[in-house]
Amino acid sequence: MIDYKKLTDDLVKAREAAEKAVTGEDGGTANLDSLTLKLKGYREVKVIEAVKAAGLYTRGKREWIGTRYFIGPPVGAQGNDRVRQVEAMYKVMEDLGYDVLMFCQMD
Repeated sequence: MIDYKKLTDDLVKAREAAEKAVTGEDGGTANLDSLTLKLKGYREVKVIEAVKAAGLYTRGKREWIGTRYFIGPPVGAQGNDRVRQVEAMYKVMEDLGYDVLMFCQMD
């Protein structure tokens, strides 16, 4: 059985790490970097609810680089601070055993 509460709790940890990674220095290349999660067998509506409950945002499953959820960082940024947030989220979720990728795209 899939534990959506655990997913929410783990995403909260990722969000908190992202918030701590913000330095206020947001120079560099404008980007659309995001965390991506592959969650096989999870119900999409439940994942969206878990992401929202964790204070993050996803539009749902996307089929761009495989079936993944793209999750944006919590603090508005467009350059280096965005990269740092996504890197922090990635590390937390990877350490917790999730199938994650860091999606990087210059704007």
